[in-house]
Amino acid sequence: MIRVLLLIPCLAACAPDLPPADGTISAAAQVSAFPELVPLTPLLAEAARPSRAAVAQDALLARGARLSGRRIIGPATGDLAERGRRLRARAAELRAAEV
Repeated sequence: MIRVLLLIPCLAACAPDLPPADGTISAAAQVSAFPELVPLTPLLAEAARPSRAAVAQDALLARGARLSGRRIIGPATGDLAERGRRLRARAAELRAAEV
């Protein structure tokens, strides 16, 4: 098994149709400066910090749980079907009004 693992890099190096590595890098990239390396510790610490969205999510989930526990009461007066007819009639009047 170890012999097979040692042969894999040799097989990759023997491929005749691989393009040369120097031809794949543009001239502008070859003359540009190397990128500045930064330490990973501050970046990893930033990722571990709890986000403000998580705090807002917790508050919204708690509020949603409270609201879903309440019973929504309909209008105290009148029939809902009659109210719907009145609202549709009023909407038709508003659409027909001259602007």
